[in-house]
Amino acid sequence: MFALAAVALAGASAQLRAEPQVVFPQGSDQPLAALQDIDVIEHLGEHIPSGLTFTDVAGRPVALDVLLGRGKPVVVTLGYHRCPMLCGLVLDGLAKATHGSGLKLGKDFTAVDISIDPAEDSKLLAQSQHRVLELAGNGATAAEWPFWLSTTDGAAAARTLADAVGFRYKFDPHSKQFAHDAVAFVLTPEGVIARYLYGVDYPVRDFRMAVVEASGGRVGTSLDKVILACYKYDPTTRRYAPFVMAFMRIGALMVFFALAGLLTVLWRKELAMKKRVVPRPPRQPRADGSVA
Repeated sequence: MFALAAVALAGASAQLRAEPQVVFPQGSDQPLAALQDIDVIEHLGEHIPSGLTFTDVAGRPVALDVLLGRGKPVVVTLGYHRCPMLCGLVLDGLAKATHGSGLKLGKDFTAVDISIDPAEDSKLLAQSQHRVLELAGNGATAAEWPFWLSTTDGAAAARTLADAVGFRYKFDPHSKQFAHDAVAFVLTPEGVIARYLYGVDYPVRDFRMAVVEASGGRVGTSLDKVILACYKYDPTTRRYAPFVMAFMRIGALMVFFALAGLLTVLWRKELAMKKRVVPRPPRQPRADGSVA
């Protein structure tokens, strides 16, 4: 009985981790009303708009097209740095996944955090960036994981990008905070939405496979390509799961090569046996002319 209860509890916990997590504005008088307009509507395979510009922590204009133009997948997060709950956890989870994935930030992929707050504090943003880069480790730099603002245009560019990826959020005037889901977006080097990563804890395998998949084979090893052939993204669990047909094909190939190897060995043994057969000496004629 206790074992069944433990299994049920573990299953429920796993399901909760797989579901997108939501930031509830603190101090809101109408939290349910705020939640009615937030969601993530996946737009897999669609291009994000070109020409989106933001500003960096130094106030310089920066273009998302330039980041995509480096020919690497881009991991995008949308949030704000006054967020009292999940925004920092999302960034920390991505930093930990980056550190453990074996992929090199800046070489294999880039990342960018874009604030949805038109009144974002650049000092607070810089502090968050420093913390995340320290957590990512491996010499990660601000150029490889920039943090951008959308303050000069009243967060219009951030809203445009959010609409393109299906990231619906809402500002709560009572708490002066934003309600939104906890999610990151993986873009291909061409700016196509390739994958959504939900929650605040990203399994290293899922993170690595999402980036390798978005790269179109330009990132990762030959083993990664084999793993991608055997694992497919399951939209129900929002995780990469074994692909049954792929394993069946691999099993069939293994059986074929085993049979081919066995037949080759038997054929070679048969040839060797034929070569070892000693020919009988010719019969010698007798004195009377008969053959012995």
